[in-house]
Amino acid sequence: METVEVPVQERQAGNKRDAGRLRRNGKLPGVVYGRGTGGFAVQVDDLELRRRVGHLEGSHLLRLKSEAGAVDGKLVLIKHIQYNPVTHAIAHIDFYEVDVSRKITLMVGLNFVGRPEGVVHGGVLQPIMRELEVECLPLDIPAEIEVDVSALEIGHSLKAADITLPPNVVNNTPDLTLVSVLAPTVSTREEEGALEGEAAEEPTEGAEESAEQTEA
Repeated sequence: METVEVPVQERQAGNKRDAGRLRRNGKLPGVVYGRGTGGFAVQVDDLELRRRVGHLEGSHLLRLKSEAGAVDGKLVLIKHIQYNPVTHAIAHIDFYEVDVSRKITLMVGLNFVGRPEGVVHGGVLQPIMRELEVECLPLDIPAEIEVDVSALEIGHSLKAADITLPPNVVNNTPDLTLVSVLAPTVSTREEEGALEGEAAEEPTEGAEESAEQTEA
């Protein structure tokens, strides 16, 4: 898997006031940690991070670049992003260092391709899962998992066991349903509407009797 280089600077761990000062200057406070690795406080340029990884989808392996410091060259994944609850701007970012020789478990996005046969005949494609949990070595992490849905008929579905995974990637939930094609519902609604219209046009037995008494 191709890695994306992200420049960072190591910093002294501070308090909330220090973190706020960083954000006002266009920097994001963060931390680098991992198996057997103590936490390293870092900062990364907000705009630079967005430029390098903002357009990417799914999980991507990042290589940290620091001119001087212990985090230079470390391979990491973005483990968690904390957002400001009011402005929704990024407030803090966690980088998780990975060991390229040790398998990891993570979520990878699903990309549904093709037009299902059931949709051609009026059905509705219903994705149930947008991501799938897989296990693989860090360098084998796929950018996405392609799921061909073109053969799906109305009422049929695909499970994790039915799809072809990229090389060296394993899924441990084969019975998990990923996507299905639902039966069309438009005709049913039209029939219900027509029945309601007929019921509104036909007077009830009580209404007919009332009308006869009025005429008399």
